[in-house]
Amino acid sequence: MKLIHIVLAASVAGVMPAAFADERAQPKPFTIAISSEVTPVSYGEVRYPSYAGARDLEGDCAVTFTIAVSGKADAIRVGECSSDVFRAGAKAAVEAMDFGARSAVIDRVHMKIRWSLNEPTQIHTASLR
Repeated sequence: MKLIHIVLAASVAGVMPAAFADERAQPKPFTIAISSEVTPVSYGEVRYPSYAGARDLEGDCAVTFTIAVSGKADAIRVGECSSDVFRAGAKAAVEAMDFGARSAVIDRVHMKIRWSLNEPTQIHTASLR
């Protein structure tokens, strides 16, 4: 089987805490890396769990599921996770994916989802005289 790696990168308010102490807070850049045997046709809305993002937590989960003939994931089982904070996010991510209509059910698809926060990029400027 072929293992496929997909990386989704974003900088959105989904990583921000729900209640802001400072309204001027900036969204944190993050990456969600997905390794799987089957490539989704679409990813839906894959999010960084806000609780984890607000606490600068990174982690990963292993997920096993079946792909129905409709192309939607079914019988989703979240296995080992580096932190329980990511369990619901892993299930929601797989539920949001569409794998395209199939002629037969695909059993025991394995996927690893990794959430990581990116270091802000250092921007260097210089004055020209």
